[in-house]
Amino acid sequence: MTRRDLLALTRPGVSLAVGGATLCGALLADGGPGPGAAWAVPGAVLLCAGCSALNQLQERERDARMARTADRPLPAGRMAPGAALGLALALCAAGLGFFILAGGAALAGVGLAVVALYNGLYTPLKPRTGAALLVGALAGALPPLCGWLGAGGAPDAPLIWAVTAMVYLWQVPHFWLLAWRRRAEYQRAGFAPPFAALPARSRGPVLALWTGAYCVGICLAVALALGGAAGRAGAVGGLAAAALAAGLAVAAVAPGRGARALAAVNGSMALALAGTLLAAWPF
Repeated sequence: MTRRDLLALTRPGVSLAVGGATLCGALLADGGPGPGAAWAVPGAVLLCAGCSALNQLQERERDARMARTADRPLPAGRMAPGAALGLALALCAAGLGFFILAGGAALAGVGLAVVALYNGLYTPLKPRTGAALLVGALAGALPPLCGWLGAGGAPDAPLIWAVTAMVYLWQVPHFWLLAWRRRAEYQRAGFAPPFAALPARSRGPVLALWTGAYCVGICLAVALALGGAAGRAGAVGGLAAAALAAGLAVAAVAPGRGARALAAVNGSMALALAGTLLAAWPF
């Protein structure tokens, strides 16, 4: 077991992206990020790393059947399951500890919900039904809320729930396109891709419907952000970023669903969050 194996178990790219979404939520909160956000952001990174490690432990046998994941430390035999479990639990505990320091029991409760949804429900459901995506997306939608609560934002504010809904809606086309690219591997490993139970002719319309809902979510989040103290430059920048994000998302569900479509959907999320931030700030 090497340092590289330890790093691979935590999926640093995903964990850092979660940290970025958490920071976005903190920046949107009234008054901006404070001491709590300084704990919430690394807490989210650690918690995501722990959930990823636990997920790889849970799926190690199926990962061994896919070329994309066969060289991960557990299926490749370079790490013992006990060591992976210890690391996963330590990372989750550290992340929840940071959440307690950031926002007390409320934020720690959200963190526990992430673990329960992702590792307790989504991961076991993945081989059984493509609808597992709808459960996993709940866990993936919570980082902005974690940042918001860590920064002292009101838990009932419409803006943060609009952003949470936007991130939730984005995850369906994101994971759908990812699973579509690797559908043969997913099915060989025993996973149920999100489109598997749908008739072939209805898959495109369903994906388009979800993407349309995501675009509505972008518009709602930016509109609520504009209702604050946004300045003229922030408003223009926010609207432009939101329009570009929606355009990328719509382009991604065109007939050719390859790497470019997935990159477009992923880019749209970054633009949507940036647009919401610009629209909310008094530039």
